[in-house]
Amino acid sequence: MYRRFLRRLPLAFAGGLLIWLLIRPGLDAGVSWLAQTLIRSFEVPRVTRLVPTSHHADVQREDFRPDSKVPSIPLTPVHFNTIVLLALFFSLPRPFSRRQLERLLMGWSILFFLQTVNLMAHVKFMYATALGPWSTANYSAFARNFWGYLRYFTDLPGQLGAPFLIWVGFNWDLFMEIIRLAPEAPPGKRGAGRGGSSGQVSRKKRKKR
Repeated sequence: MYRRFLRRLPLAFAGGLLIWLLIRPGLDAGVSWLAQTLIRSFEVPRVTRLVPTSHHADVQREDFRPDSKVPSIPLTPVHFNTIVLLALFFSLPRPFSRRQLERLLMGWSILFFLQTVNLMAHVKFMYATALGPWSTANYSAFARNFWGYLRYFTDLPGQLGAPFLIWVGFNWDLFMEIIRLAPEAPPGKRGAGRGGSSGQVSRKKRKKR
């Protein structure tokens, strides 16, 4: 099965890339909106606005001076791992079956939330370290370290490992077949339960006659 999986992988990657390019504006807006909602949920007062512009999230605060430079965070690194998740799912047998589509939807929801946390960590780390005396006055050393570690974790191991872990978690049975730790059922015998047993019984009756 692993050979078929590897043969499908390049075409599945191309399909995932195409889908990502088509829905990229929607991902920009969705990740920015949810990250903004999470940030404002813990803000007093609520001043942060994340505005998606040219595949970047412009970080706007209502307490910035009108002549202040608006910082911007690129969104492509935040949700590009969507391609990896789609490629892994599309490389499996019957990727468009109801079962696989349900698994993909659930896995994609988890990945989308992790992407949102990554963007939130970028914004909060910028608040904690990049705004000079304001950062020092409003964020403690613990907060700077916390947001720094969260940004690092969600950037490198999180972005690279999350799609694979989600895919394995929702397709453990197929993953075991791919790495040959579980026997692969022959195509003709999958789902053959009563049919096979009834055939054996009928043959035994014929022999007795």
